[in-house]
Amino acid sequence: MKRLVCLVVLGLLLSLYFPPRVEAKERVVRIGYLPLVMSLPTFVAAEKGFFAQEGLKVELVRFQSGTTVIDALVAGRIDANCGSAITGHWFAEQNVTGRFKIFYVYGTDSLVDNTFVVVVKKDSPIKDMKDLKGKKVAHFPGATSLALAKAIIRTQIDPEGVTFTEVPPPNIVPALAAGQIDAFFTPEPFGMMAVSRGVGRYLVKSPLIFLNLKKGIPGGAFSFSAKFLKKYPELPPKVRAAIEKAGDFIEAHEKEARGYLAKYTQLPPPVATRIPFEKWIRIRDLDKEAPQFYFNVLYKEGAYKKKIDTTKLYYE
Repeated sequence: MKRLVCLVVLGLLLSLYFPPRVEAKERVVRIGYLPLVMSLPTFVAAEKGFFAQEGLKVELVRFQSGTTVIDALVAGRIDANCGSAITGHWFAEQNVTGRFKIFYVYGTDSLVDNTFVVVVKKDSPIKDMKDLKGKKVAHFPGATSLALAKAIIRTQIDPEGVTFTEVPPPNIVPALAAGQIDAFFTPEPFGMMAVSRGVGRYLVKSPLIFLNLKKGIPGGAFSFSAKFLKKYPELPPKVRAAIEKAGDFIEAHEKEARGYLAKYTQLPPPVATRIPFEKWIRIRDLDKEAPQFYFNVLYKEGAYKKKIDTTKLYYE
């Protein structure tokens, strides 16, 4: 009996010094995204197993607007945003500072932007942007969309002579067809859609060139929430590595990568195979003055109420 008691006591003592190993529950990384071309590296990383190669278990969370995905990011409801408009990130920083860090950028590193267009009706007499005086011009909802249209038009005529109107993306081509607007300023594929339906024609295919942003034009951003960076510092480098690997894959195997657009964005296959891309740029390769110059243009047009140093917003 005494021997049994001794064995029990010994067992208890051993359990205190050498507790049984319990496998920690695997951390699932929640990645938000918009069903847009800029998010393509996210789709590729999931489909090609690049997240798994980094030892990550991820959950992709689809959002329908840039506002909702940014709200989820700054609140810490998602760990990463892969990706949405960089302009939305600037709004978030203006309102609540220090809630995210950008680790990847989608855009151009030159004057020419392949994805933003100005479209008019197919039979419109409008020949150039000077002819937009007195016309009704549509843009997507939001202060930055309006500021961008105004900034472009200001290089040609006084934008005060133009009537601007917000039109949600699904309604913009039908509005042009119905004659409710004379022109629209949007990213692709809406120009392609208007042309393919026989509704519109391109007035200008790369109007952002008029802004003279020689260092480049950033359109989208991939980012981490501050909560994620603080609580799980070992995971962000792995997420970034998977996304960057996907960016390299797109460059090397563009045709295959485009195939994932139809699945994740619901773009018609003919559009998915032809829609123009910009570049996915690593932060170490980004000229950080380019986003700052772009912010300054929009700030001058009244899109932002507070001046922001955008060079401080990166995860490096």
